Amino acid sequence: MNVKRLFFLVIVLFVALSAAQAEPPAPEAAKALSVRTFTFKYKEAEKATGVIKPLMSTDGTISIQPGTKSIVVTDRAENLKAVAKAIADYDVAPQTFHLSVRLISASHVAPDTAKAAEEVKDVAPKLNRMGYNALESAGQADFEGKEGDPGILELPSGYRADFKLGEYDPASDSVKLSDFHLSRLQADQLTPVLKTTLNLTLGQTYMVGATRSAKSERALWIILVAHR
Repeated sequence: MNVKRLFFLVIVLFVALSAAQAEPPAPEAAKALSVRTFTFKYKEAEKATGVIKPLMSTDGTISIQPGTKSIVVTDRAENLKAVAKAIADYDVAPQTFHLSVRLISASHVAPDTAKAAEEVKDVAPKLNRMGYNALESAGQADFEGKEGDPGILELPSGYRADFKLGEYDPASDSVKLSDFHLSRLQADQLTPVLKTTLNLTLGQTYMVGATRSAKSERALWIILVAHR
């Protein structure tokens, strides 16, 4: 082998080694993923995904185990610690909530006969903006129960509310009000007035109106507030 060829091979070898050294080894520890299984005692596993997804990395995955009330979470160790804490805070015994239900009879009348009863003045400005300037209370009742409990409220003036408290969602600080039925007793029969399902943010006032037609000048407004 002549000197020039030897020199050329040395140069090629040096360049190859330099290129290899220019690429630092991938930090395997940073990329390592761990797997943990979480079994729920009180809450539904499927609903927990909304709580823990924001805590996971882009490499993390969630697998729901049907029929076992469990989920399998794969992610980095530090993310799994945050997930474990969030699940511990979420999977707790059913909590107690209070629900206030008020009914307001609202109508549109001539300005000189407009009025608002004292007990409805807190919501009067909002109803006034919708064209209702004659407001009277049609009754109020309160309910206290735990997540999953059914509720029945008998209100004055013959109205009745049937519903079920759903699960509390910590992500939105809300509790679900499922199958809320408002009926009125007329001639010994309950006549349906309104049926709805709502997610009530705690402490926030919700107003739901019921009218005979879109052009009706009278409406029954249901005022709902949930809190701990």
